[in-house]
Amino acid sequence: MTLLHEAHRDENLGAVMCRTLISVDWQGNVYDCDFNQMLDLPLSLKGKKPPQALELVGRDLEGNPIAVRDHCYGCTAGQGSSCSGALAA
Repeated sequence: MTLLHEAHRDENLGAVMCRTLISVDWQGNVYDCDFNQMLDLPLSLKGKKPPQALELVGRDLEGNPIAVRDHCYGCTAGQGSSCSGALAA
């Protein structure tokens, strides 16, 4: 974990997948990213119970808090990571 912490780059924060994508499991539960889904950290809507995917139709999630833990350093370290590959050259 120390290696990931030390490799963190602030310039990758704007392009990480949790800022523009969500992850939905087979039951319709919504997560900020695939990693949060595997850790059972559901998307949170300002203190309300975790929403189902259908509850988000037409809803703007901009500014909604994102569940952040130590595993998030994996997406911000070095070249960064997203569903589409490296974030930096």
